[in-house]
Order: sequence, then C-alpha cells, then structure tokens
Amino acid sequence: MPATHSNAASGNSSSTSSVYSTRLTARLAATAQQNAADTSHGSEPLPANAKQTMCSKIHRHIRSRIGTLCLLLATVVVGLTTAHSYFHGQSDTPNCGMSYSRPRYIEQTEFGRSWTRYSAKYKLYLYREGGFDVHDQPFRIPVLFVPGNAGSHKQVRSIAAASSSAFVKMVGESPHLVDEGCVGYDFFTVGLNEELTALHGYSILEQADFVNDAIRYILSLYPKTRAKHQLSQTKMALPTSVVVVGHSMGGVVARTAFTLPNHIVGSIHAIFTLSTPHNNPTASLERHVEDVYNTINQFWRRGFRNGTLDDVSLVSIAGGNLDSMINSDYAFVGDLAPSRNALSVLSSGINDVWLSLDHQSILWCAQMAHKFSAMMVRIMDARQPTQLVPLDERMAVMRELLYPSIDGEVSEGVMDKPMGSESYRYVRLADNDEVKLHPVDVRALADYSQTRSRKARALHLLPLHKEGGYNGQVVQVLYDPQLFADQPFDASQTNVQLALLGCNRNSTHNIADADVNVLCTTLSIPKVTKLPLKRDGDDPNLPVHSLHYIEYPLSLDQYEYVGIEVPAKPGIQGFLQASLTDQPQATEKTIGNTQLLVQPLTIVPDHKLGVRSRIKLNVPEDPFIVYRTKLVLRRNPATALSQEAKFGPVVRQSDGRRFESKFWYDQHTLDLAIHGRGAYLPTDSEPSNKTVSSDMWDGLYVDVWADPGYYAGLELTLCINWYSSLNRMVKRYDMALLAMSFVWASLVLLHQLRVWNSDGKFPGPLQAIERLVRNGTLAGLVVAAGATPLVQGLVAHVMHDTWSTTTLVWWNNLFLGVRGGSIATVAVPALLVVIALGFVLCQAIVLTAVCALASWIGSHITTVNVKTAAVPGRALAATIAFVVFVSTFVPYQFAFLVIYLAQLITVVRTQILSHKTPNLAHYQLGLLLFWTSSLPYCAPELLVWVRNLSVLWFDDAPADHNLVSMVGYFALRMLASYNIVPRLRGSGVCVRRLRIVTYVCFAWAVVCAWVVCMRRPYVLYSVNNAVSAWLALVQFADIPLRLVQSADSTRSTDVALQPIRSTGCLLAESAATSPKLDRNANSDEAISRKQR
Repeated sequence: MPATHSNAASGNSSSTSSVYSTRLTARLAATAQQNAADTSHGSEPLPANAKQTMCSKIHRHIRSRIGTLCLLLATVVVGLTTAHSYFHGQSDTPNCGMSYSRPRYIEQTEFGRSWTRYSAKYKLYLYREGGFDVHDQPFRIPVLFVPGNAGSHKQVRSIAAASSSAFVKMVGESPHLVDEGCVGYDFFTVGLNEELTALHGYSILEQADFVNDAIRYILSLYPKTRAKHQLSQTKMALPTSVVVVGHSMGGVVARTAFTLPNHIVGSIHAIFTLSTPHNNPTASLERHVEDVYNTINQFWRRGFRNGTLDDVSLVSIAGGNLDSMINSDYAFVGDLAPSRNALSVLSSGINDVWLSLDHQSILWCAQMAHKFSAMMVRIMDARQPTQLVPLDERMAVMRELLYPSIDGEVSEGVMDKPMGSESYRYVRLADNDEVKLHPVDVRALADYSQTRSRKARALHLLPLHKEGGYNGQVVQVLYDPQLFADQPFDASQTNVQLALLGCNRNSTHNIADADVNVLCTTLSIPKVTKLPLKRDGDDPNLPVHSLHYIEYPLSLDQYEYVGIEVPAKPGIQGFLQASLTDQPQATEKTIGNTQLLVQPLTIVPDHKLGVRSRIKLNVPEDPFIVYRTKLVLRRNPATALSQEAKFGPVVRQSDGRRFESKFWYDQHTLDLAIHGRGAYLPTDSEPSNKTVSSDMWDGLYVDVWADPGYYAGLELTLCINWYSSLNRMVKRYDMALLAMSFVWASLVLLHQLRVWNSDGKFPGPLQAIERLVRNGTLAGLVVAAGATPLVQGLVAHVMHDTWSTTTLVWWNNLFLGVRGGSIATVAVPALLVVIALGFVLCQAIVLTAVCALASWIGSHITTVNVKTAAVPGRALAATIAFVVFVSTFVPYQFAFLVIYLAQLITVVRTQILSHKTPNLAHYQLGLLLFWTSSLPYCAPELLVWVRNLSVLWFDDAPADHNLVSMVGYFALRMLASYNIVPRLRGSGVCVRRLRIVTYVCFAWAVVCAWVVCMRRPYVLYSVNNAVSAWLALVQFADIPLRLVQSADSTRSTDVALQPIRSTGCLLAESAATSPKLDRNANSDEAISRKQR
C-alpha cells in the first residue's frame, strides 16, 4: 500500500507538471502570435477611419473623466488655498518695537558632572546686562529662564535687559524700596542643545531633570554671595525658591520638573510662561509627548486639590492670532489651576502692549518686555524666603497689570476726605446730567482762577436723582490724560489722575455761584481703562497715546451730587466727557452661522449712543469662524457741520473669561474671532468646581467708544471671512490632516488590491484616486465626516445621565472632539476630508513624477534585470544587521527611513521595466505612497538622535530600540522587493479567508485613523506597521497558496482558467523568452482569450 500511494503521488506530480508545461507553452505561443500580429499591423499605415475612431475614443475618454479631473483639481486648489491662508491669512498686523540689550553669558563651569548627569549635553549660564550688572556673582533674586522647542539660552536677553532697566529706574525714583526687598533679579538661563521638545517626550523629561539640578545648584550659591554683597540695612533672607520663566515648551518643562523625583519641594513658587501649550501638545507625533502631558496635567490638577501646590502661581501669556507655531487655545490654564493661583491672557488685551505677537517676538517685542519687567519688579521681596510677595498680593499685582481693567471689580469702601470751599475756585452744575469739557472751557476756567490760585481746580457736579434710588445708575467718564499733565504719573495707579467725589451742599448759596461751600468725600473707583489710539502701521517706537475711561456704579444714598475734579490752569489740553446714565444694557443678538451663509447680518442698537455702547453676540465658543465686521457711525446732523469728533471710534472685543480682548482704533472694518478652549477634555477625573476655574462661555462682547456729541448712532454688519477662517482651522487641526491623509492612502492601496484581485491588473495610485472619486467614496467620506460629530454629540446628550464621567470624556475625545454646535462642527471635518484628498493626490503626483524622472535617467545609465526574489544570503545578512543595529544603537525610526529609501529605489528600478512589469511597478509605487504617511512620525526622533550625536550623547529612550515597531515594514520590504502580492482570487477556503481578512485589516486601519488618530496621529505609525505585517504574511503565503491552487486546478474542468503563479515569477520566466510581453499577460483570463 505505501508503494501504491507513492506511485499515485508520483503520477499526480507528473500530471501536474505536464499541465504546467502545456499551459506555459500555449501562453508563450499566444504571446508570440500576438506580438507578430502587432508588428505586422504596426508596419502598415492606419486608415483614415481608424484614425478618426482613435481620436473619438480619446475625446470620449477625456469627456468621461473631465468631471473627475475638475473635482481632483478643486481639491488641490482648496488645499493650496488653505496652506496660503495658514501663512498669509493673519487678520492682525505685526507692529512690535525692537528691544536692545548688551548681554554677557557667564557659563557656570562648576555645575558639572557632580551636580547633574546631563552636564555633557546641557549648560547653565548667568546673564549679565552691560552697564547695569558689574558683578559676575549672583546675589539678588534668582530667576531661571527655560527656552522652548529648538530654543537658545540667548533668548533671555530682552526680558533680562528690560528687567534690569526697570529695576534701576524704580530704585532711582524711590531708593527706599531697596529696604523693602526690591533688590533686582539674577537671570540664569539654560542651554538645552536646541532640542525639539515639542516633538520628543523623552527630551522633556531630560530637560526637566536638568532644571531641577540647576535650581539646586543656583540655591547653593546664595549663602556666600548674599553675605558678601549686602544691599540694604534690612536683613535679606536666603532664597529657598527660584522664579521660573518658560518660553513655549520651556513652560511645559518647568511644570514637568514638579513631577520628577529630584524636585525639591518649595523650590519653585512662581512660573511665568510665554506662548506655552499647556493643555495639549501642539504636534502629537510621538506617544511619549502625550504621556508627559497626561502625567503633568493630572499632577497639577490633583496638586491644587490636595494642597501641595497652594503657594504656586502660574501665569500664562500667549500671542494670539499671529502665533502660527502653537494654538493659543492651549495656553488657557483655567482648567488646570484655580483662579486664586493662575491666570491666562492674550497679549492683545494687555495695557501698553495691545498687540498680537508671533511665537518668537513675544520674547523680544519691546512693548511686551517692558510690561513683563514692570510686573516682575513689583512682585519681588528679598525679605521673604520665597523672594516674592505673598501669593494673594502677587496675583493681585499681575491681574492689575495684565487684565483689562474694565472687566475688573470696583474697590470696596470709600476714603473720607472732607474738602472746604477754599479747595475749589469754580463749581459748575452739569446740564442734562452730562459734563462736556473742551479745551476752550478749561482755558476759561483757568483764566477765571488765575487771579486767585495757580493750583486752582474745577469741580463739576452731576446731580443725583433720588427718585427710585440710585441702583442701576452709573457714572461714565472718558477723558484725555493730557488734562492732568502737571501731576506726577504713576503707572501702577492710573486712577489717581482723576478724582471722583460724593458731595453735599454746605451752605445756602446758589450752587452755580463761583465760591460755594461744598463738602465732598473722595470715592474709591476702579482702575482706569486705557483706550489705545493706535492704528495699524503706526511707528512702534513712538509712545501710544490713549484715552482713559472710568465706569462707576452708584449706590450713594448719602450724597446729592457726584463731583468730578479737574485742573484749571492756563494752556491746558485735552477733553473730558462724563454722563450719569442708567446701567448700560448690552444689545444682545443671537447669531447662527447658517444665517450668515445666506446674507450678512446688520445689528442696530436700540438704545441711545452713549460714551460706551455694548453689543453682545451670542455665538458659540467656536474658534474657527472669523466674523468680518463693518462699523457704521451715523453722524448727528445738529453738530456734525459745526464741530469735529474729538476722537475716532475705539472698538474692543472681549468675552466673559477675561482671557482675550482686542482693540481697534478708527477702523471701520474689523475681523472678530475668539480663542476657545481645546476640543478635547482632560482624561483624568472631572475637576471640582470649587477648586478649578470653570469659567463658562457667555458670548462675544463688542464695546464701542465714540463721541456722543458728534455721532447719533451706530450699526454693525457681520459676515464670515472664509479666507481667514481657513487659517484658524489649519492651526487647530493640522495634526488631523495626517490622519485624514492616512485614510485616503489606505483606501487607495485597498482599491488597488481589489482591482488586482478581480481583474488581474494593478492600477496606479493616480488611477485609484480617480476611481475613488468616481465611485462615490469622496462623497461618502464627506457625508460621514459631517455626520460623525452630530452623532457623537447626540449620543453624548442621550447618555449624559447614564454614562460615567470617564466614559463621557472618552466619548467626547473621539474623532475631532466637541467644539460647540455651530456650522463649523459639520463643515470643518468635511473640509478636512477634501483637503486631505488633495494632499494625498499631490503626494501621488510628486512620487510618480520623481520616480518617472529617476527611472528615465537610470534607463540611460544602467541595465536592470527582473529578479524573482532576493538572494538568500543577502537577505539573511540584512536581517541580522537590522536586528543588531536597531536593538543597540540605531533608533527604529532611522531603520524605517532606510527601508523607505530602499523602497524608493525599488520603485525606480521597477519603473525602468514598467513596459514589462507594469503591475509590479504600480504595486511598488502604491506601497511607497502608503508608507509616506509614516514619515512624519519618524522625523522628531531622527532629529533628536542626530542632535545628540553631535554632542556625543548616546543615551536614547528605551522605546527607540523596539524591534516590534519595525517588523511589518521590514518583512514586507524583504518579501515584496521584486514580487507582487499574490492575487487572492478563487473560491478556495484559504484564498477567500485571506481576501476577507485583508479587506478587514484595511477597514480596521481606516476606522482607527478616523476615530482615534485624529487626536493621537502617532498611533498611525503602528497601524501602518500592522497592515504592512499582514501584507508581508500574505506575501509569505504565496508559496503554500500556489500549492493549494495547483491542487485545486487538477480537479477543475477548465484548468487553463485557474491562476497558478504570482505575477513576479511569471514575468521572470517569460522575460527570458519573450522580448516584448503584453501588459495584460499577467491576467490568466486575458491569455486564455488570446489563445481562443
């Protein structure tokens, strides 16, 4: 029996071999006959009707695809327009003044290996400003500057120079402040090798570890230096903490230092951050960056709850619209720390700055440097171990200097200051509850009082109406500070220029008489709001003139008049307008973005134009939409011809969070936009409302200050500025474009495989993209992108009471997150789909063109032969080298780059033989396009690795030597070098299962990219690796698959119609005998048709 079975097996093998030989001979004969026919036809000229038929076919081919080509062209145009908007669609104009310094950087050479293990990689410097700092030893209050992503230690110079200048000026004016602890600052700065901390999480941890070591070293210097340099008779305490200033990712590094084991508790009490993305990473190209953010944000939230961070202040200042490096939404820290400890503000709303700043100019801009230094010198106190004033006083100073005062609260209480008649040489009762003081009037007052006193003052009285009480009434005062030019000006207390008094009559004289006896009490009023009279393009080096505005709510039952005290002297300039009105009510208007799609919206306030008019726009917290606003002021016909407006209109945009405000002067076309909070919620437990600031969005406010004597009313007309809106969309979802591009790249390769399995022809990437557009895939993705956030929000609303907080947060953070309910919720994802298609199309065009050009050049230089497989010895050597280098020295990202370049070379080689192997050439190009989506995730680690090699630093992150992260790419590269993926066609169980699993694998990749990777695009690298691993497995299964198909073919009736070999092997066999192989020869059905 064994012998019988053996003979039977031998017979079957012989039969199968004969079948193979017969089929191959017939196939080659048919090919030769077809080639001979083509040659014979090619030698004869085509008839006229044949030429017309060919032209008509070409014409019909172009007409059938004109719609698709136009649609593809439209996607490219939309993508290029969006890119142009990203770089040139800023609605703000940069207008920074240049700051100057005379820096010296003294390297701390003693801070070596004994202090930190990073001494060979990072450096610590002491900054000294020429002309101010004469000692090379630190003895003042220590400040540590931490640069950001690819930043230099020299970036500290503008802030340090401005702080030194402000300190010298302050001490020169008030020398006694030195005895109160104002001794100046010693600025230290760290050189961090200009590492890309925004892209590399391990670098954040290393730099934070180094910062802790640097703080420990800095504090060790002061016991000796403080004793040597005694600045005051008052004893100064030895510092136990360091003030930290971080730019960009330097702020994240400073916050990370709190979480490390080498952190000294209490060594940091104040952190100032400039353009720092606190909530989410700007570029999620690496998993470790996301892990670091999750760790530090959870630590800080819990630290404020359990009291470990109670004495720490966190101030975040962001640049706003001009910052194209980070999304200023992420600079909001209200969700990380309570309002007692933290504040967030954009530079456009800071007094005396009033500018949007780009990512670098926030450090060197003269206006910002001077404001920052003014804040720093007011919070120093060397008498305290923390070297700072207490937390509450510190935060009060920073709110006063950084927050717009109009959003502040009125100081409580009044100051009793009785004044007799000798204090006033002129008293005037206001007419119609308004005071309008012009220079002519003031000069008249000065002439009247000149004979009596050179220091005479005028008192204007507004009568209080006691009917119904005073609740709901306010005094609005707008004046030019030139009225008080003779008074000493204190920038920290701008409200001392104007006195607001509560007065009662103290005599029976007529109130309009020149000399009356009134008794007044000085009232505590809020800080003055400055209204900048600054236009775009004004000289930034000139001081900005501003008007001062005060709004005071009344509750004065004991007074008959509100008095406004102004000087009366010769040659006075400026003006003053005051009115007593009811509490100004904002004109509210609810705006739907769908309404603005149809036509612009015009808003006309229904109240009389006052000194200040407020319009509230109830719009969603949507940072994508830019509202183009036109301001129209209607002139008062009674006064417009006889006088001119005293000042142009001043417009201010703000919201209830005090995070963002912005001013325009004498401009009638404005662009209103907001910076909202991030779309993704924190992943830890829900913060307590008692601990963490929970400022809710309350709409957008537009305040207009105009001359009520010249203008009678106003109106606003709003529409959507689409071009600038594209810019804001890209800033917030630039990383989501990577995920969307991966979706398209996966669908392109999937379509190529489907056509290959069904028709035996592997289309090129451009053909696949065209087909995806024609078969409705583009339309389906656009609809799905618009419907996903709607379904996401609907499910969250329905399950709000059922799901836990953790589940709701997880659900919210899928896809693109949740950003309110405006039209942008639907439009932005749909637009991202279109832009990503254009992006992938551009990639395909560039790769095709580059490979075609390289193959044309290569075809004239060398001869390339088709190989069926790599040499076993060479493949084994490459595998061993790959394992050794990735496991020890080379990061796996570098290995992927080598694989990608090898694949690019393979594509060029197969393009040279594309006339013989078109399917193989298209397959290799499709793989190259598919792998292109993984390149961005390798760039950060490669750049950091090269930077570390330049300083001979070889300590890499352990995860950088993970072999699993390269298995799929390497295996597919080794197996598919010169062989195409086998056709998964047929009714066999193995073939059908492989085909189904392949399609499911691609579907899983698309869903994963769609749902999860919009926020975490770094996951796409692993997804791509997994898909590549499966394709490698299918490629490896080519041999047993052919054995199964061969066994099935012996039992089939039509043996000639069954596929038996992969295309790569078949072409290799036929290339030796046929110099010209038809492009459809790899399809068994086509060959059979030729045989018939």
